[in-house]
Amino acid sequence: MPKISDEKRAARRLQILNAAWTCFQREGLHATTMDDIIRASGLSAGAVYSYFKTKDDLIVAALTTSLSELSGLLRPLLARDPPLAPDELVREIAAAVEGFSQRDGFDLKRVALLGWSEAQRNERLRATMQDFYLGFRQGLVEAAKAWRRGGRIARAADPEDVAKTVLSLVLGYVVQAAIVGDVEPDSLKRGLRTLTGARAAS
Repeated sequence: MPKISDEKRAARRLQILNAAWTCFQREGLHATTMDDIIRASGLSAGAVYSYFKTKDDLIVAALTTSLSELSGLLRPLLARDPPLAPDELVREIAAAVEGFSQRDGFDLKRVALLGWSEAQRNERLRATMQDFYLGFRQGLVEAAKAWRRGGRIARAADPEDVAKTVLSLVLGYVVQAAIVGDVEPDSLKRGLRTLTGARAAS
């Protein structure tokens, strides 16, 4: 039997993950069964189990894959030189999250809420998510240092405190967008600009 190519394997893995994300949003993590995911994927049980031995493996893979892909979108925003202003950075991060999350048949922001809940009982997932958020927050610390050097925030500002605050804004955006649904990236920009007293760009 010929071996399938790496490209084919990656496509099949993504096919399974898309099925899992769809089922998780519709039924929740624990109500979803492997049979549900197998049916949604259109693949055989053997094919699905050759990639993911258990549903826990699939849950972790689904959530960590989304975090890894999102990280690849956010890193360039944090590395901009010159750095984006605070309100612009928050807006661009929220826009990246929004664009990344909207998929055919599911919304990864809603799946993220399930992942946060699951991380309270699944130490493997909690550790993975903690690494992602701490890494992202460190990028925000570096951005805050640049803002301080450039006079965008007070010289006495603690970059760690600023980073924690900005991360809270981003995570709050995910919650509001997933549950309330009436928030968009530009509203974060306008709200943050108002709170900080920053002037609109000419």
